[in-house]
Amino acid sequence: MGDAYVWVADIDARPEEAAELAGRVMDWLEEEGIVRSELTHCLLGDELGRPPGPHAASAVTEEDEVTELGACGVGMEIERRVYLCAEVWTATCPHCGATAEPSDSGPDMWTREWAPLLDDLYAWFGGTGPGSGACVRCGGRADLLAWRIDPPVAVAHLGLVLWNWPPLSGRFLAELSVVLGGHRLVTARTTV
Repeated sequence: MGDAYVWVADIDARPEEAAELAGRVMDWLEEEGIVRSELTHCLLGDELGRPPGPHAASAVTEEDEVTELGACGVGMEIERRVYLCAEVWTATCPHCGATAEPSDSGPDMWTREWAPLLDDLYAWFGGTGPGSGACVRCGGRADLLAWRIDPPVAVAHLGLVLWNWPPLSGRFLAELSVVLGGHRLVTARTTV
């Protein structure tokens, strides 16, 4: 089994407040003992992160635990990002209810139904898009956060990434939202 990570995107954080909010989150995670204070090479790649703390298990579902095998740590991302899962996903238009699904297989499985919405996500990520997606059926545009996408996709300026952690508990996510001033959070777990 390969590496996996849980991402949590703060979809309400504005770019100008993301750094301050990230500091608040890391302070809280340290105070709660969910992460340790030192920065180490506990993430995949060259980035530094915070290794799990003595109370890391309090952040995950009861039947799971955090094991520090391989890359296992927490990092904050303070930049314009599109958070998504590696799994094939479907998107439902908030205007007409049409669902865009990839074709079964082949080299164009991501291009037929997906091209307009993927283009809009990439444009937002690149700083040139309006933050809305176009429906291939009705032609309507809707805020990217209004689309029902499964597994979840989020566009955000602030995110928490937990490498090789099990799914996070609802209680932890509710507390994290409070730390962030009641901001809405979108989260998912994906493998690499």
